[in-house]
Amino acid sequence: MNHFLASLSSAKPFSAAAPLVAVLALAGCASNVPLTPAAAPATRSAPSPQVATPAPAAAQWDGVQALVGKYPSDGVDFLRTGPIAERLKGLLGPVNYPVFVKNMGVSGPLRKEGPLIYTIGNRQHQGRDELAAMVLDPGRDAMRAWLKTGDEEWDVQDAGPAVQLPAEVRQFIQNAHEN
Repeated sequence: MNHFLASLSSAKPFSAAAPLVAVLALAGCASNVPLTPAAAPATRSAPSPQVATPAPAAAQWDGVQALVGKYPSDGVDFLRTGPIAERLKGLLGPVNYPVFVKNMGVSGPLRKEGPLIYTIGNRQHQGRDELAAMVLDPGRDAMRAWLKTGDEEWDVQDAGPAVQLPAEVRQFIQNAHEN
């Protein structure tokens, strides 16, 4: 290795790339990185990635349970702040979330059917074309959002099995399709 360094220092560079080639050649000389991946020992499994442990689903939605029966205008606007709003923003994205909120301008309170918490609504004076619904399954930590704006319609939810729609939401969507 020293002989190689001495020859580099006394040699005249033959091109502008020579110093770069020398640096790259030297970088590989002291490397301890194997060229092929080592087999994992049979007794150890690969380390799992570090992921923040989320709060248990029930605990995350405890505050929402207390809002059942309340309208967004009753002091806590659950469509614009808190865990429902955050999940809706994630599901609908920056373009559709504001439309969803506008379409919930005339909405019912949060309701409960079995384990499901939901609300439905429409944009004021545009109830046939601008509609929205949200269904939360707090036990599964899963949400589904439905949005109709003009002739476009979105039905999105978290990954996993489909979040069932309460009877009132199914009827609401069916009525929207008949208009």
